[in-house]
Amino acid sequence: MGEFEIMKARIARFDVHYEVNFSRPAFSRIASFSQIIEPIYDAFSSEMSIPSDAIKLENGNSIDTAGVTLTLFSGLSVFEAKLDGYKAHMVDLRSQESIDEAKRHAILFETAVCGFLADGTPRLSKLITPSWLSLDGGASAADALVRNLTWLPESTDPFQIGTTNVRSMVRFECSNTDEQLTVGVTVDRSALRKAHLFLEISNEFGVGTQFDNFDKKVDHLSYVTRSVFDKLGLEME
Repeated sequence: MGEFEIMKARIARFDVHYEVNFSRPAFSRIASFSQIIEPIYDAFSSEMSIPSDAIKLENGNSIDTAGVTLTLFSGLSVFEAKLDGYKAHMVDLRSQESIDEAKRHAILFETAVCGFLADGTPRLSKLITPSWLSLDGGASAADALVRNLTWLPESTDPFQIGTTNVRSMVRFECSNTDEQLTVGVTVDRSALRKAHLFLEISNEFGVGTQFDNFDKKVDHLSYVTRSVFDKLGLEME
């Protein structure tokens, strides 16, 4: 595999998906679960006005269907709490300021949920950041970058089946059992017209990991992201 030339990259879109699953639900809160609305409301109302229709309560008939959802910024940020875990989805972030704000909101949400569902036992958590990047070299540079990560990158017929063109997508899964950590990296051509390269980095944390809160998980994912960008020859503007 040849060396990558340094390419300037710009964020066209950046999403954050965070999910924590409990191995044992917060049973002590079954009867009073709807009260989780108050700590979530208080956590966010210190920063912004919360419309009365922004918080939705689902009275399901099972642990995995009863939930409280907070929707902000016309659906760009969605936070969901259940007895068996919680999720945060923050999409279409386009600046460092919006990314920092999303991180702050995720911490507010996690603090409120964990304080209320204190007897829930975390089992697995995931932090996933899909990003769509525009490159100085355009779509052809993105295609070349992905192909350079694959087997026989110069061939248009790597399997000798009579093809004249080949397009690749690359997925890496890297694990560290001692740290209870799995890192996934996906590199592909962007499906968004305004971008050229799709890059998704995910961290999956198991029981006993040292990365036991959102802040620590973000720090580790930032470290991984910097390393991935360096190895791919990408330099953010």
